[in-house]
Amino acid sequence: MSRAALHVVLGTLLLTTAAGAADAGKGKATYELRCAPCHGTEGRGDGPVASGLSPPPRNFHDAEFWKARTPEALRTVVKQGRPGTLMAGFAGVLSDQEIDDVIAHLESFRPAEH
Repeated sequence: MSRAALHVVLGTLLLTTAAGAADAGKGKATYELRCAPCHGTEGRGDGPVASGLSPPPRNFHDAEFWKARTPEALRTVVKQGRPGTLMAGFAGVLSDQEIDDVIAHLESFRPAEH
């Protein structure tokens, strides 16, 4: 099993044991409301407001982004935001369960390994 695949498996285990099972369907609904304006519905960094942002929003289909990216690292960014960007933190806006659901949905954007 590759290192990236192991991260996915371990991340899934973390998401299913932390606050209950993560629900990618619920995460998609939250993503579309809270994240898609910047990151785009398909997670390509091309949402309706993306062209006015510097640096541009993350493209979640970029294989380089996923190298060594763990669910915990994603959770931290969603909760705390990302300094030097307009990525705001959602702590206090989204519950831990909602954040885990969004992360489960983000995993659907991860490119397949070749």
